[in-house]
Amino acid sequence: MRAILNSRRHLGEVKWSSVTERNLPTYKLLVDEFFSQIARHSLKYRQAFLDRQFVHISEPGAPMRSDLDVQFRLCYQFLKHHFGLKYLADTNPECNHLIIIRLDAHSSQRHTEQLAEFIGRLSHVLGSPRIIANVHYVDSKRLVRLQLCDLIMGAAGSHGNKMHLRREAGQRGMTSKQKSRFELAMYVYNSVRQLDASERGSKAFNWFESTGTDGDPRNRFHHKLRIWKIIPRKYQIDEGWQNSNLDSQGRYLGLRLNPRIMGRETKS
Repeated sequence: MRAILNSRRHLGEVKWSSVTERNLPTYKLLVDEFFSQIARHSLKYRQAFLDRQFVHISEPGAPMRSDLDVQFRLCYQFLKHHFGLKYLADTNPECNHLIIIRLDAHSSQRHTEQLAEFIGRLSHVLGSPRIIANVHYVDSKRLVRLQLCDLIMGAAGSHGNKMHLRREAGQRGMTSKQKSRFELAMYVYNSVRQLDASERGSKAFNWFESTGTDGDPRNRFHHKLRIWKIIPRKYQIDEGWQNSNLDSQGRYLGLRLNPRIMGRETKS
């Protein structure tokens, strides 16, 4: 991917907010290479997202948490549940398994230290004493693979929030940037769907639902591609985020909480 950037004389960070008609061909080449590497080698892709129609209900007496608190807690849940790490030891039960987790650097020392503490207990939580997990914070500007993750998640978010339908006052049709982003979003979607189909033999694919395990929980580790829609353990539905309550441009018009409270047995 670095060679592609050099050959195309692309300067600057690769990210969704920078997509334009001019760099669209370069970004498509990067997407091709990204998924090609996953398909050909022992690489896997995992993605998690929040569906805002599921509104978390706090337990009585639970402490108030900021958005940043929630973000880091979800990061930990993502690492704990969605990579299938407890099945890693099955690949070679006689060996220790070192896991290095590289996260984009963050300015909050308290949160990064807390996450490192959580990850230090990961082997005990998973019941896999041979797993040794360490977290390192890196500058994503130096790692193209992390930038591609940002690009792919940006494509999903843009398409899921119908950004291609948004119009400013007096605007007719999509702007050049909207066209480029919509084209790239669909290109990413087709790449993700193709990988899912080739690896799992799946004919149906939903970008915004959790990937099934095909009846075997170990596939949380073995699948090349997995997507996780994080649903709180206890929640209410905000029907304002459902398609029937959005305006013609996909905009959220306001809170419409369903009074029924739902619960889940697990977080994943």
